[in-house]
Amino acid sequence: MKLFHFTLLLFLSLSATIAVAQSQYASAEDSDPAALKILEQISEDYLAQEAHKISFALDIELPGSAKEEQKGQLIQSGEKFVLEMAGRKIISDTETVWMYLPDINEVQINDAEMDDFEEFSSPSDIFQLYKSKDYVFAIEAYTKEAGQAITQIVGKPLSDESEYSKMRLTVIDKGQKVKSLQIFNKDGSRYTLHIAEHDSDFKVAADTFSFNASDYEGVHIEDLRF
Repeated sequence: MKLFHFTLLLFLSLSATIAVAQSQYASAEDSDPAALKILEQISEDYLAQEAHKISFALDIELPGSAKEEQKGQLIQSGEKFVLEMAGRKIISDTETVWMYLPDINEVQINDAEMDDFEEFSSPSDIFQLYKSKDYVFAIEAYTKEAGQAITQIVGKPLSDESEYSKMRLTVIDKGQKVKSLQIFNKDGSRYTLHIAEHDSDFKVAADTFSFNASDYEGVHIEDLRF
């Protein structure tokens, strides 16, 4: 599931001008205040809502391979979430993570702190990256796409040891809505997330963030907790 690190934070190629400018940055304090203001507004708007439902498409480009598209859906409330993507359904109530594999009708259960998200404990953590001291952010361009005014923000890790080389966030200026996210890895791979629909006033049922085995006839339960 490391793939979902990109699932709410992704971006295209950097212009030479931005690359030169960013090479002068030594710390997160060098970030462009205008870029941070936009990122902060997006984060505040996202966290202010009780629950979200996001439909998306993720383009995966790996060196030597044809581009692959995966469609998915995320339901999130606070740190709880349900992610459906790549032939699996992942549910977290912040204490337990259930990964349901429909092809083999099996659910794997882990403690939440032992899952494979590594850098992010939940998808909403992506919206907090602007606070990190490990990245520097700058506005790459103000432009238009499909008649919409947009702003592109580039983020770059400060550590030479990071597996990422850069990220780009495309924001629709009207309403400060995320249009797409893109991540570039140093190995040449690229991940682009396109937001298809975002319901920021989604109503969730009480049992949304738990796995009820009775709803999955004959499901095999593999409890991996210690």
